[in-house]
Amino acid sequence: MSSLQLGIIVFVLVFASAFFGLWLSRVLPPHRRDSHTQDTIKLGIGMISVLASLVLGLLTASVKSAFDTTNSEIRSFAADLILLNDTLVGYGSGTAPARALLREYTARAIQDQWPDEATAKVKTDDKDAGKLLEQVRREILGLPANTPETGGLRSSALSLVETLLQTRSLLIAHSGSSIQPVFLWVLICWIMLIFASFGFNAPFNAMVTATFFTCAVALGSSLFLISEMDGPFDGVIRISSEAMRIALSHMTG
Repeated sequence: MSSLQLGIIVFVLVFASAFFGLWLSRVLPPHRRDSHTQDTIKLGIGMISVLASLVLGLLTASVKSAFDTTNSEIRSFAADLILLNDTLVGYGSGTAPARALLREYTARAIQDQWPDEATAKVKTDDKDAGKLLEQVRREILGLPANTPETGGLRSSALSLVETLLQTRSLLIAHSGSSIQPVFLWVLICWIMLIFASFGFNAPFNAMVTATFFTCAVALGSSLFLISEMDGPFDGVIRISSEAMRIALSHMTG
């Protein structure tokens, strides 16, 4: 299910729940809508409202934290690519094959995670791209270390490649959804109960309808934003490719 579909579904469910409450308050006999009944409903729904607010806040914070972590990893990854390229340049002759492979890998990673075509699928775990990075490591292992300087540069380059491989593995691990569907749908059910209660205790007029509509739009858009941030490389809200493109231009400059 896409983020937009989720947002629309939440909007429809919340708006329909409010109108179900309005309808229910008019079909129930008066003795089931007395003040004591309404007070009890308000107390119970108040508790659910607090729980729903806490869960929604925690869910937003969790997804935003995961999004920021992935964004930080991408920036660190791009910085390590630039540093590795500069280290190979500093080593001198013999590193041209490794640098060419590094450029090819960087260009491929950009295309995999930020494809030019809007309909293209994001590929975080591209095995062929991973093989390119492994080939870079093998090329560096084959470099001679005839002097202390070249030996130090070779060791630094190997350490950077290991860091790149580790960060790439972390990015692949973080590419999946961090939201459990059951957790999300329980939250949506709580919100539906809350708005059914609001409708049950509200008069039926244009202002109430407009208020319910606005609240349903707000909740639908909030779940849309949460779902969007849960997929950091696709959708409307996604991590910028600027850091990786700067790294590639640095290699080809």
